[in-house]
Amino acid sequence: MAMMISKFNKLIHNKTVWLVFAIFISVAFVGVYTGSQTGGAERQKSQNDVVGRLYGEDISRQEFSAAYQNVYVMYSMMMGRELNITDEVDAVLRRSAWQRIATLKKAEQMGLTVTPEQVVNLIKSEQVFQNPQTGQYDANAYNAFVNGFLPRTGMNAKRFENMMAEQVLIQKASAAAAQGALVTDDEIKKAFHLYTDKLTVAYAALPRSLAGTVEVTDEQAKAYYEQNQDEFRMPEKFIVHYVAFPVSDYTNSVEVADELIAQVYEGNKERFIKPETATNAVPEYRSLEEVRDEIYELVSSDMSLRAAANAADAFVAQLASEEATFQGEAEKAGLQIVTKTPPFAATDTPRGIDPTAPFAQATASLQLTPTQYYSDPVVGRDTVYVIALQKTLDSFVPAFDVVKAEAIESAKIAASEEAYVEKCEAVYAETAAAIENGISFADAASKYNLDVQTTEPFNISSPLETEFGRDIMGATIQFDKGALVDLISTPDEFLLAYVLDKEIADETITLPPMREDLAAGIRQEKAARLAQAWQESLLEEAGFEDLSEVQTASDEV
Repeated sequence: MAMMISKFNKLIHNKTVWLVFAIFISVAFVGVYTGSQTGGAERQKSQNDVVGRLYGEDISRQEFSAAYQNVYVMYSMMMGRELNITDEVDAVLRRSAWQRIATLKKAEQMGLTVTPEQVVNLIKSEQVFQNPQTGQYDANAYNAFVNGFLPRTGMNAKRFENMMAEQVLIQKASAAAAQGALVTDDEIKKAFHLYTDKLTVAYAALPRSLAGTVEVTDEQAKAYYEQNQDEFRMPEKFIVHYVAFPVSDYTNSVEVADELIAQVYEGNKERFIKPETATNAVPEYRSLEEVRDEIYELVSSDMSLRAAANAADAFVAQLASEEATFQGEAEKAGLQIVTKTPPFAATDTPRGIDPTAPFAQATASLQLTPTQYYSDPVVGRDTVYVIALQKTLDSFVPAFDVVKAEAIESAKIAASEEAYVEKCEAVYAETAAAIENGISFADAASKYNLDVQTTEPFNISSPLETEFGRDIMGATIQFDKGALVDLISTPDEFLLAYVLDKEIADETITLPPMREDLAAGIRQEKAARLAQAWQESLLEEAGFEDLSEVQTASDEV
């Protein structure tokens, strides 16, 4: 039982994946570099554009961008890694940014304040800054985060502290809503059994061959084309010129002092534990001399990248002048303009471009106006770019005859998928009926020559480490013995699964030492949901108006 409780506590206290944000991985965090934001008067004017209203107050683009950036950093900390911004993630971040602004304005109305001590305590409590071995705040982890990750988001230590001060205010403002997070004994017992009851599941993959081969006619393909034209739409594409700042050009211009190497070594000493002593009570470390060259290369690379980004930022600053042209400023700087890049879409990796640089994404945000046609520095691992948009090629849907082959293939895939789903649902219904009539799961599955497998007993504390382990656990963990669970979707096939056995944990022996942690976890989750709902309600209370889409449309006109 002690071992199981130990595993449970580890799950409770290590929900966030531990990452070491050290200088060794800082160059992996690439993005649209914001630098010193030397965009000139016109760009500053753009930052003052009104993009929304809350409580009757105009919200500038600058205020919204700051909130968006703060939300991005907060979510990255919660996830334990840098977020990959997709359209769906961007929508969540934008909504959360508006909620953040509304909540801070509500906190101001409530007269709430924050002390430096409260900010420090909140920072120290963040999981990402805690040592995974000791569970305590680790200053080295914090410093590595500040020096490694934050610069890639355009944030420094002072702005991070301001962000955390805002977070204290948000927590205080949300506290009243979160106080309604009561935990019942039934909820504790349910959570206890989810963690501790052990299930044994019989399952079988439903092969796609069950549905047979599907063919489609030209008429069916054309009907599919007509009903799904966006699938065949050619994306908007861009024609650009750009200048490049290769990181290698700056290698000889940086100097790595011995003091800095020693500082990096001391600040990240855990990275240099001798493997054979890692489990010792007092581990041994590789000496500074042994790792000096390794540290030098990594620090030198990072400093060279920063130098290239600074040079690109200085170039962007020159473009802010009304009389400046991209070609003219490039000639003054002795930079070659690359003009032969083929048109590309926002999701493409343009030919000849450092694949770690968000080149296409940065291009998609540009507009053919005197102040918005050029980008801020776009930072890759090996090259930094400044882009000048030349032309946008509109999206369009090709005629059916042009994409006939693709339409036939897509229609066939869709028809095959529909036939497969229908067959799986029929197999499920027949299996359920057979079990209802006293036939075993294995015998019912044998009608379709399915390969029935049986899992080892598992629960959340001892998860399945098999091909479909995560899928089976997520789908069955709440079911009782004798349940035929709903079809389980995997990336390729459906699974048919049946709970053969469920070993119920003894509440009288195992629950008492876990009760407090279980209650705290449930309470925290409930409080977070209540606080989130309250923050969402503030948008209505504040008469929220999102003017960004309206403004974008008017700009395009």
